[in-house]
Amino acid sequence: MSITGAAAGAGARPKDRTHVLYLAVIAAVVAGVVVGLAAPDFAVELKPIGTGFVNLIKMMISPVIFCTIVLGIGSVTKAAKVGKVGGLALGYFLAMSTVALGIGLLVGNLLEPGGGLHLTSALAKSGHAQAAAGGAQSTADFLLGMIPTTMLSALTEGKVLQTLLVALLAGFALQAMGPAGAPVLRGIEHVQRLVFRVMAMIMWVAPIGAFGAMAAVVGATGTAALKSLAVIMIGFYLTCALF
Repeated sequence: MSITGAAAGAGARPKDRTHVLYLAVIAAVVAGVVVGLAAPDFAVELKPIGTGFVNLIKMMISPVIFCTIVLGIGSVTKAAKVGKVGGLALGYFLAMSTVALGIGLLVGNLLEPGGGLHLTSALAKSGHAQAAAGGAQSTADFLLGMIPTTMLSALTEGKVLQTLLVALLAGFALQAMGPAGAPVLRGIEHVQRLVFRVMAMIMWVAPIGAFGAMAAVVGATGTAALKSLAVIMIGFYLTCALF
């Protein structure tokens, strides 16, 4: 009985605890709001906590995209199938993206999320400067910017389009290699498991990041941040329902 029970326990799947994480994030957001309203000066100093969590998420974007795209393309044996499926996926993506953008623009213009926030002059100038820098980029510069300096730099610099280009090239190259590329695909599959394990570890820090970010925003803007957040959440769920 003990051996059978041990074998059954070893083969049992781990319990899904994501609902605990969800509740923890909600509790952390509420705690951040309370701290932001009760001690605004102290709450503003907690901004690096939220920024650090966002940076951790950004750190994982390129590895996730690379592993997913390479395995998706490289695992398909027939190039014709990739072309057909890829064409259908691209057409569906363009159509649904257009619909999503239309709904997003409609809801955004009606609700005007963030309109009640009173940002400092420094933040406002920073935002205008970043927007101006992005708007000055020409089409040629944009296309050339998709080409990384090296294949590895696309993963280290965190540029999504460069990572996507390298992943597509690597996926089709592995597909063309046939059986010879199978060991590489298995290696990337193991790397993907590692990447998602690290991502799962980072997500358990989400309550701390949510607490720091919410406390800092509420401490800097007061109740205006709560009103703006409520509008954003309403707009988000409304847009999802329409889509």
